[in-house]
Amino acid sequence: MKQLFYCGDQEYPAEPYDSVEICAADVRFPAVVKKLHPKSREVTVSFEGIDPVLDMIILRKSARVPFDAVEFVERGW
Repeated sequence: MKQLFYCGDQEYPAEPYDSVEICAADVRFPAVVKKLHPKSREVTVSFEGIDPVLDMIILRKSARVPFDAVEFVERGW
């Protein structure tokens, strides 16, 4: 089975519920990984419930983003 690894490091495979940051230009959004799509090298992330202000600003509560735009923050439960 093909896996996605943070920064190509074989010690850190991407897993659901990992806390990550989505890097878009100079802006970073906190998110949680919900689903992995190894073939397309994309992940589905959720923004809901992370920050109350973010919940009011962002209308979409989830998005499918390229894995290269994701930066690992901490391992989920």
